[in-house]
Amino acid sequence: METATTDRARGIIVGITGGIACGKTTVSELLSEKGAILINADEIGHQLLKSGSPVIDELTDAFGQDILDASGDVSRKKLGAIVFKDKSARERLNSILHPLIIQRSRTQARQRVEEDPTCIVLLDAPLLIEAGAYDTVDLIVVVTASPATQLRRTLERSTTQGRPLTETEVQARIDAQMPVSEKVKYADIVIENEGTLEDLHRQVDELWERLQKHGA
Repeated sequence: METATTDRARGIIVGITGGIACGKTTVSELLSEKGAILINADEIGHQLLKSGSPVIDELTDAFGQDILDASGDVSRKKLGAIVFKDKSARERLNSILHPLIIQRSRTQARQRVEEDPTCIVLLDAPLLIEAGAYDTVDLIVVVTASPATQLRRTLERSTTQGRPLTETEVQARIDAQMPVSEKVKYADIVIENEGTLEDLHRQVDELWERLQKHGA
């Protein structure tokens, strides 16, 4: 495993974002294999949908008891069916979850970089920019793909996962996010994920070298 060796006063926090099926999670995993510390905002969000979460009551008040499954967890499928077709519902959900997601991910990231000035912490967050959390990181990496590629990959992934979506459902998810072309405007670094896996690996290698030198 590679490690960063710098004279930084603290480690650096890198926000990794992009549209659905652009490949940001793959990029994060490749960087993690090189030694970066990964914090996944989606995983924090999923934990907030579990029974006993501090926002369960607020979620059921907003969207009804029917969003719960038999175990008392929020069903992501049921909730998704509501928010992906209703902008106001989506904004309501974001207002409930995002403050806690940002707070928890920021706390974890800052603790890590203060403890180890050589570390590189990745905040994998699809809504980093939309949530206004982009000013909590040192660098923003946006992973891009064309809308057609996003659509194709999401359809394939949903089928592979055994939860097939229709083209209309996938398009609704894509349309619910800020366009990738807009996210790029906030980027310090852009990774274009339209080519081969080898091309993606090359770009990640170059990114890793840049991150190791950042602030040195």
